[in-house]
Amino acid sequence: MQESQEKKEGWGGAREGAGRKKKYAKTCFFNATEEVVAIIDAIPRNERADFINRCILEAAGKAAGEE
Repeated sequence: MQESQEKKEGWGGAREGAGRKKKYAKTCFFNATEEVVAIIDAIPRNERADFINRCILEAAGKAAGEE
């Protein structure tokens, strides 16, 4: 019996454009003070990233979507 493995194209593997699109460019970690932790904990989990992004943009003097 002869073993031959033919590579079939188009089946299996990753496909370009497949999967969930990224909402954020990068995940960042930082050390927060007790006061900041209390503020973040008061915000619903699903809204925290947007809140932090808005605060940083506001502190930098930029509007959302502005470069």
